[in-house]
Amino acid sequence: MIRKRIHTLHASILESIPPYEDGNGNMIFPESNTRDITASCRAESGTKDGQRLVKGGVALEYSYLVFTEKSIDALPLNTLVKITVNDTNEVFGEGEVVYFERGQRVTRIWLS
Repeated sequence: MIRKRIHTLHASILESIPPYEDGNGNMIFPESNTRDITASCRAESGTKDGQRLVKGGVALEYSYLVFTEKSIDALPLNTLVKITVNDTNEVFGEGEVVYFERGQRVTRIWLS
């Protein structure tokens, strides 16, 4: 049987809460939270269409193109992503998000 998604995407997003002033006028600096995201995916390295994604006239260099489900949370630019192989759990690739795009049926993520 052919499996559509043979990899797993792992990412951690740092969510910082902006400082605020309490009722006494003291500045409060809340601690940041880290949210881990894991999703089934298919990743390609060294894709045939070259190493350039052109967005708005700007060429972005990338090493991996990742396809995953539409429901994944948006990954901000520069988020570190690790891709592992489902059967062996070995690392297939790592990179930072250079572009994130939701399509009609899948989400595409380009990694540097």
